[in-house]
Parts: sequence; structure tokens; C-alpha cells
Amino acid sequence: MIPDYASELVSRITAAQVYPQWNLTPGEWLRVDALIKRSGVDMLASVAVKAASKRDIAHARYFLRAWQSLPPAATPGTVAATAPTGPASNVVPFDRARPAQPGRAAQAADWYADLV
Repeated sequence: MIPDYASELVSRITAAQVYPQWNLTPGEWLRVDALIKRSGVDMLASVAVKAASKRDIAHARYFLRAWQSLPPAATPGTVAATAPTGPASNVVPFDRARPAQPGRAAQAADWYADLV
């Protein structure tokens, strides 16, 4: 029997055509409830579907370990981080206007060639 608090999670995983057995123990269902409250149904369902795409999952117990290592869900209204762009970026653009300078190895080879 699937508890009411887990029905949305089970429905999303089933809608993705993943059909594990859901006969968890009462203690496991309590862990699922805590994980839903911490990480959210979206995160748990996407991890389960991704895991099931890599191998055939026979029992929902398989997901518990992966779900336990997930971070808490973001606070509502949190803006997602983006990579820096423009002048503040740590990428130095290649200046195509300047001619290419020989590297240190090429300079050393030229210097040693002059010695002979």
C-alpha cells in the first residue's frame, strides 16, 4: 500500500514507464517521507528515472541510497547560478591582431642553434 504523501512520487515514476515494486517497510516509507520533504518530489523522481534508464530496477528500495545523498531542494524564489561572462570572466581572450610569438622552447632552440 502506497501512503498518500508518496502517491505523487510513485505516479511520476510510473508515468516515466518505470515499474519497480513498492512494497517498502514502514521504516522505509518514513525515510521516503523525510526525503520528499527535504529534496522534493521533482528531484527524487528525476533521479529515479535516470537510474532506471541505466539498468532494470526491480524494487524501489534501490532508489533509497541515491535519494539519501541528494541535497535539499532550493528555497522557493532562489535564482539559479550562472557562469560569469564578459570582462569579469577568468577566460583570457586570444588576441588575433598580434602575430604569434615563439614559445620558450622555440626561443631556447634558436639560442642553442646560434651556439653551434
